[in-house]
Amino acid sequence: MALLIAAVGGGIALKLSEPRAPQMLAPTPSEEAGGEMRAILTDLEGYRQDVYQQVVERSAWRIPACAGVGLCVWTLLALVGAPGGALDFALVMIFGGLVGYIWSTQEQSREYSRVYRERVMPRLAASFGEITWRNAVMPDLTRLKSEHVFQSYGEVRATNELAGTYRGLPINIVELKIMNPDEKQKPPVFDGLLIDIDLRRDTGATTTALSEPAASAHRPNGKQRVEIMESSFEQAYDVYSTNPEAARALLNPELTKRLMKLGERGDFGRPTLVCSGSRLTVAAPKIEGRPLFEPPSFTKPEDNRDTLLKLRGDIEAVLRLADGLV
Repeated sequence: MALLIAAVGGGIALKLSEPRAPQMLAPTPSEEAGGEMRAILTDLEGYRQDVYQQVVERSAWRIPACAGVGLCVWTLLALVGAPGGALDFALVMIFGGLVGYIWSTQEQSREYSRVYRERVMPRLAASFGEITWRNAVMPDLTRLKSEHVFQSYGEVRATNELAGTYRGLPINIVELKIMNPDEKQKPPVFDGLLIDIDLRRDTGATTTALSEPAASAHRPNGKQRVEIMESSFEQAYDVYSTNPEAARALLNPELTKRLMKLGERGDFGRPTLVCSGSRLTVAAPKIEGRPLFEPPSFTKPEDNRDTLLKLRGDIEAVLRLADGLV
């Protein structure tokens, strides 16, 4: 009887998490580029089905096993005279079944995430050209701290990185989270993408474009305030540079337009820009705390398409910054 209840409970749990078949919607222009996005989504669905099948197989014995342990505990307590009725029995069995279900899904969820990063992300990155995905290399934040982009901070976590060459410019895009020194009580100092681009020529200056709140709190030392002709950019940013002419040449209309558009996507807040010589860095904070390079739950295949297309759009918006530099 107990094992029957456990089996029924496990079946209900699996039914509740059973994925709906993904809808095949009309392809967007991004998907139609060589059919690569459609191929990636097809392979991702294959990976997801493998993971789901493994969860089903594990749940078939782990849920009853954990419910059986719960039954043993309930029986021992009953033998020593502990009070317990039908409700307690049902709760113990349900709890045991849930433990078995979590045991079955947790490991496979991690495996699905690993496969997503190591198999799907490299292909998505390669669809932009000479770009690859890798586990992130920790960036040096000393320059950004000295330029008042980041102030005091605690632990720094770099997870995913896209690296390579785009439009002939070496580029690195790192998913970065910078914790507050008082991590328990305050939000992170930064949580988003850190973009490094090596320019073809030395600008001969150090230039920063900061949002107005940051500029008023931490005005860069040794730099002049620079006026930019683009009115919308001038209203959104305070620009400082050791060479105003070099700053205006760098912040041309194409670059400022792309920088503004990146901050208007809805996924990111207003980016900050720092350029020292030939090295340009953009810090684009995420609006939401969700990891950009993590898959949806393997029980939600209908979210795969939207998640990948959204990430592709984010990467495309970042790479378009390089279009304004060539």
